Amino acid sequence: MSKVTPERAKASQNALILMFLFQGIITTTQIPRVPQLIEQIGVKFDQWGLITGFAALGSIVGLSIANRLIARFGAQWVSQISAFTVCSLLASYAFITNPLLFFGANILWALAMSCFNISINSQSVILQNAIKRVIIGRFHGTWAIGAMLSVAFAGFLTTVTSIQVHFVAIALLCLAAFIVSSQFILNKNESQAAERTKKPVRIPLFKTPAKVWLLSLGLFVSVSPELALIDWSAIFSRDAFGIADSGLRSIPYTGFMIFMIVGRLSIGRLTKRWHISSIASVGGVIAFTGLGLSVLLAPAIAASATLGSVVAGTACWSLAGLGCSTLVPSFFSASGHVKGMDTATVMSRMSLAQTLIVIVAKIVIGAIAENAGIREAFIVPCLLVLSAALIARILANDARRNDIVADAFPITVPISVIGE
Repeated sequence: MSKVTPERAKASQNALILMFLFQGIITTTQIPRVPQLIEQIGVKFDQWGLITGFAALGSIVGLSIANRLIARFGAQWVSQISAFTVCSLLASYAFITNPLLFFGANILWALAMSCFNISINSQSVILQNAIKRVIIGRFHGTWAIGAMLSVAFAGFLTTVTSIQVHFVAIALLCLAAFIVSSQFILNKNESQAAERTKKPVRIPLFKTPAKVWLLSLGLFVSVSPELALIDWSAIFSRDAFGIADSGLRSIPYTGFMIFMIVGRLSIGRLTKRWHISSIASVGGVIAFTGLGLSVLLAPAIAASATLGSVVAGTACWSLAGLGCSTLVPSFFSASGHVKGMDTATVMSRMSLAQTLIVIVAKIVIGAIAENAGIREAFIVPCLLVLSAALIARILANDARRNDIVADAFPITVPISVIGE
């Protein structure tokens, strides 16, 4: 495998850190504004679930073409075009009042964000494999830092400025950061040279190895709590935790992100002793406990004083954030080690499969929230995150059988096909 020069490796690392930071910012900017957006376009919870769920159709298209675009034009070009699209759409959200138009914008957002996601995540794995050192945990810890700061700052902005000023300002800031930083990541030739010396054989979709489909299922159940919190945390804080102040509703989610940051920045040290999948299996149980307590104790939390509600809700979701921190990394990490397939293709197929399931999951959560309540709707991500622990355990056992050392897998996230 060709090596990247130390100078280019450092420049690319710094650029990726900046890109992940601002991806976290732009991905979560609208979270505290979700109640306002729902009112702005005049829909019910189940309709909102349909809009956010079927918007994933854009992700399907994006994930179907991302690896081909990257192979032809390079991750640099793909990240720049998709970043411009994402930033433009965020600014447009503040002015849309028609639900069909908002739905169309969401589809385009999902398409562009999927392409951006694959471009920088594949760069992360390629760069780490090239320099043979665990560095990618810091990238996605940085993503979580950006997401946490974004939600906290956005929660404050809901009380002092309009949604139009808020979204346009963030869109311009993120666009500038993306364009500048993308100039320094590995170009097409460097990426291809760093990733391999022999071009892998193209594998048709229907002949995709079973391991990729298992990783896809693991990715879905791992990302489900993060997606649920992005879509519904403000509603849950208002209706289940009983936090009436719009400026305080983002605090529980901020706690979730802070502890996710702590967990992700600890991955490098933890994998020196334990396999990443073993760590994730424990994390899944911890995440289930935190989310489960927030659902189980929601009535008692809502009955307490405002400060008590904020503290108790934040404590539950902080525990969930700590548990979730290693889940998505444990599944995306293996994408660089599927025999005969390049990193971008594995990531695309994993993300494509999980996106198809996410469409159904988002619709189900929206329907339950409308007909039974947001508290009952959160039972779904609770159960899914518990299954993530089981799949991670299966992968850990498989790794031990094949004598894979604890640091064999590069640590990465998507978190945000979200994605996350």
